[in-house]
Amino acid sequence: MSSIDQDLVMKLRRHLRIISHNRGRIKLRYRIGAVSLFKQIESTTGGRLLDAIDGVHKANVNPLMFTLTIQYDADRIEPSWWEDLIQENDETARQVLDRLSAA
Repeated sequence: MSSIDQDLVMKLRRHLRIISHNRGRIKLRYRIGAVSLFKQIESTTGGRLLDAIDGVHKANVNPLMFTLTIQYDADRIEPSWWEDLIQENDETARQVLDRLSAA
């Protein structure tokens, strides 16, 4: 079972937009407001906010391109969960985080 800082993810998701999504890999563009959150993530979780989720292989931030790329096991994490987490309302996003915590 994963331990996800849901409040931090909820803050971060507001700064993200999906730019590409293939089964097992999603690439997100982030706005400048996410930079301070990435610093907070680094100090509180050692940079392991998303890759601490069971089924996430790697989460990589590219500060030059303002992108976040997540590689994940699509057999454990439904691809649609990422889209719901990023694009849907807060209630739906929290439900996704609950599913990810239980995965």
